[in-house]
Amino acid sequence: MDENERRNMTPDEEEIMRQRMNERRQANAQRQRAAQAKKQKQRQIGEKAVLIAKIALAVIVVLSLLFIAARSLGNITFSKAADYISQSFSNLKPGDGYPVQMGSGTVDNMTSLGGNLAVLRDDGLILLNSTAKEINSYQHSYSKPVLNCISNRFLLTDRTTGRFFIADSNDVLFESQLEKEIFCSTLGEKGNFAFSCAADDAASVLKVYSSSYDNEFTFKCSEEYIISASISQNGKYIAAVGIGSKNAAVYSTVYIIDIKDQKVLAQLPINAAKVNTIYFTENDIAVAVAESSYYIIEIAKDKAEIVLDNKVENHVIASFTPYENGCFSMVFTKFGSIDSDILVFFDSSGKEKFNIETKTNVDCVDVSDKYVCFTDSNNIVYSYNYSGKLIGKTQLDMNAQQLTVIGKYAYALCYGDLLRLDVKTI
Repeated sequence: MDENERRNMTPDEEEIMRQRMNERRQANAQRQRAAQAKKQKQRQIGEKAVLIAKIALAVIVVLSLLFIAARSLGNITFSKAADYISQSFSNLKPGDGYPVQMGSGTVDNMTSLGGNLAVLRDDGLILLNSTAKEINSYQHSYSKPVLNCISNRFLLTDRTTGRFFIADSNDVLFESQLEKEIFCSTLGEKGNFAFSCAADDAASVLKVYSSSYDNEFTFKCSEEYIISASISQNGKYIAAVGIGSKNAAVYSTVYIIDIKDQKVLAQLPINAAKVNTIYFTENDIAVAVAESSYYIIEIAKDKAEIVLDNKVENHVIASFTPYENGCFSMVFTKFGSIDSDILVFFDSSGKEKFNIETKTNVDCVDVSDKYVCFTDSNNIVYSYNYSGKLIGKTQLDMNAQQLTVIGKYAYALCYGDLLRLDVKTI
């Protein structure tokens, strides 16, 4: 329509023209909205399809890995794989939170297992996550249960009957029974494990098993009782402590054994000292701890020797607490002292990183991948990082009998109440 025709239109005709133009604009806008909605719906469908594809791919990968492991280990079935996946999704749901009342049963031990809290009671072992959700539980009737944990697996042993089983967070992997009383047990990072047992033709015998649960070899100790053992992180060596008596004096012997070659690399006498514990901190370094001295042992070129013999003057070593990365702590208590201790933290090579002289007695200690925490006789939980910096201090209402640090939380057992505390409070 040109300008002359528009000037000749009556007011009614102009109104009709405006209405028609508005209707066209509205129709165009409606068509554009419909097109945009269609594109958005198609995009959402595409995103859902991609998400479903990713989930399906992840499930396929998990199942493939499980069945590859099944072919190599022979201990995973489709039912176990399905249960594992179902439990993994179930574990995403939170629990009721802390504190948790542990009931009337006795708590023998608390430790970390695959990022969860393992609580060993006199009637079973339960796994709790950071929200107090029960991940799994294992019942037992052991009279003297001993727990060894490494990464996501644990070995639970009854010292009296010789019964034991190995499990992870999801299922029991293997169980059996030895014929004799068990003196000590150890579980290696590579899956091999060992026991020291009573024997008919020797004072004690060390039995070492492979990750496929076969007895790799047996080492007899004719005159000494093996009271502690540890397997190196690479699974190549085992260190054992034998205790004997000669001329009315107690002595210790540290044995370093090559598991594959079944060869004793070193037989290290430690006279006039009862070594209570030995622990591999690295593939070729072990620390042996006695009442008032400790020893660093290094393996090199198929030989082993004591490279550090440190006597703690005027003190006893009240506790030794290792972590699976090889770092460890010790608490030195002065003879006759009732109001002060020294906590010392070491790296995996046995080098001292820092020490803290307390004005109270140290009750419980735990070491994690980042932190060193302890409780004292004033019911205070102290948290330090690996550099020795104080990062947390929490007052408890009562004394703690157990302390375990996992991630950013410290778990304290106080007369049946299991508490969760933040490590960092400063």
